[in-house]
Amino acid sequence: MRMRIDHVIYACADLDAAAARVEAELGVAARGGGRHERIGTRNRIVPLGGGYLELLAVADPAEAAASDLGRAVQERTAATGDGLMGWAVAVDDVEPVAARLGTAISTIARSGLTARLTGVAEAMREPSLPFFIARDPGVADPAGSRGGTGGIAWVEVSGDAVRLEDWLGGAALPVRVVEGAPAVRAIGVGERELRG
Repeated sequence: MRMRIDHVIYACADLDAAAARVEAELGVAARGGGRHERIGTRNRIVPLGGGYLELLAVADPAEAAASDLGRAVQERTAATGDGLMGWAVAVDDVEPVAARLGTAISTIARSGLTARLTGVAEAMREPSLPFFIARDPGVADPAGSRGGTGGIAWVEVSGDAVRLEDWLGGAALPVRVVEGAPAVRAIGVGERELRG
């Protein structure tokens, strides 16, 4: 099964402030985005031409508290403020991944755009692990086609390297694993990096 790093999530309390920080550090402006249905979050997208950075904030605290993703954003921003909190790997079909891992499949929707996800609850509990995403047919990749940014060159996580390798089913992705509690530490975008 083909896999690639799809996006990295940057949790924030204020989307505009986060967009300004990211643009200053990576030189790429955030755009678009919107409200996720039934998850209690809203986002903006930083297209990198090979993956993207998703700026994610809580839109409805009560709704967010009832979803794994929304709750993780609330907990991250309350505990340590804005920063990197998760990542996603694109696959053609989440069903075989869910069957292999024994994880639930869910749907995420925003402004008519939909995708199926698996491993979200596990990845939010253990952020060194990605969740898996397959966009529905006809849904464009938010990464865009901008060639000058270099895309996501690598992701650095701390946690258990063997567990991550098993979670990915042995897929070779540009992921650096360092010692420490499970977390997303940094992403490399072309010649620049964003630490979380």
